[in-house]
Amino acid sequence: MAKARKKYQRVTIKDVAQYARVGVGTVSRVLNNNPHVDVLTKKRVLDAIETLGYVPNPHARRLSTGSSELITVITPEMKGDFYQILMSSIDEVLSKHGYSSLLYPLYNEKKYEALRKSSDVLLSTDGLIVDAVNVDDVLGSILSPQMPVVCLEQESEKYDSVMVDNYYGGVLAGDYFADFDMDIFVVTHRKSHELESTVFEERFEGFQASLEKKGRSIDKVYYVPLDWESTFEVARRIFYRFKKCAIFTTTDYLAVPIIEVARTMGLKVGEDVHVCGFDDLPIAHVLEITTVRQPIAEMGKVAAETLVKRISGKLKDKPKKYILKPELIIRGT
Repeated sequence: MAKARKKYQRVTIKDVAQYARVGVGTVSRVLNNNPHVDVLTKKRVLDAIETLGYVPNPHARRLSTGSSELITVITPEMKGDFYQILMSSIDEVLSKHGYSSLLYPLYNEKKYEALRKSSDVLLSTDGLIVDAVNVDDVLGSILSPQMPVVCLEQESEKYDSVMVDNYYGGVLAGDYFADFDMDIFVVTHRKSHELESTVFEERFEGFQASLEKKGRSIDKVYYVPLDWESTFEVARRIFYRFKKCAIFTTTDYLAVPIIEVARTMGLKVGEDVHVCGFDDLPIAHVLEITTVRQPIAEMGKVAAETLVKRISGKLKDKPKKYILKPELIIRGT
């Protein structure tokens, strides 16, 4: 295990490699989102990066070639199928144009402060894609006016943005639930700090508005962390009291433990209990979860294509806003 470094010493890629017990080449592949790194090794490297506060510096490549051939992708985290799908679609486009992606997950406030104090990761790459973080408010003060930027899941006045209409997705789920003659519950996640996305609130608001328009209401809203343990407990509380109900979860991830608890308690999912998620992640296909599909791959491709056009000068007019529509997918739950 690497020893703690003195505060004035810059953490290097070698330090990350030593801490994660891998080679420098492996760290480089993780930073460039190379798919040929197994999941456990990738997690070990990302954990080392977070612990050490490592900030990659591609400045040398830019000095030698005039282009770093790198695109920085900032995300609030790097967990789950959503980000795997998103990054794969971004990389598919970037690789066609000779670029690689450089991941910078803002896991916590520590990573955000490191980014503000040493913004090389932003200033030394050719462009920036930011997911679910308000660029104008959170990053505006450290971004160069000339930096090409595309925002995902957040609208921007200064930069191009690619969004899914999450409010409309909530409306679709509400329209579907309004016809069920049973109690209606929502299980969702509440934003706890400025680095978190607002998509769950948007989905909830659309769902609530749809029900109210049809003369229905939500019987109770349960707020949980994004983990299964807390959701298991909420599901048990619901099903101990209600043997027939409909539950909307603002992400498929939260639908999984609810379905599992319902089945272990002898309830028929799709008859006694109706569950609708959001996202249409791979797990929703496996478990046949009714869900609202958001076009994750399309969102990543549009963002990458827009950024490449900005970098090349093919796109010169004022910032564009792309809004993609979700769709309701009815399955077995």
